[in-house]
Amino acid sequence: MKNKAPKNDKKELKKVLSNLERIRDLSEENFKLLSPIGDGDKGYYLNYARVYDYVDLFSTLKSMLNVSILALEGQQDLTLHISNKESDVKRVLEFAKNLIPLEEGIYLDEIRKLMLSDDKAKKGNL
Repeated sequence: MKNKAPKNDKKELKKVLSNLERIRDLSEENFKLLSPIGDGDKGYYLNYARVYDYVDLFSTLKSMLNVSILALEGQQDLTLHISNKESDVKRVLEFAKNLIPLEEGIYLDEIRKLMLSDDKAKKGNL
């Protein structure tokens, strides 16, 4: 006589396999910000730091340095040549905003829903 798994076990296994497939799909869709370095070194390339051209890139780098100089206390003599302080700060903040991995945040929300039991999800208002 063959041992048959109880229906609940088969149902649970089907749910787990379905969740794993969903996790794989979500991972492919949403892990976009970092790409593995392919030359054997450990680490990742940052996929998007949006710049429009070299002038924009160099302006952003200059703004980052200017904001760093402005952050130094007691360095008033270094800040005298910085003419567009507000625009430098704005440029750096806009650049940093582009580095926020929103796609990965979406992924984490979906994974949380999949991984938490129904009771925990209800308590967490998911």
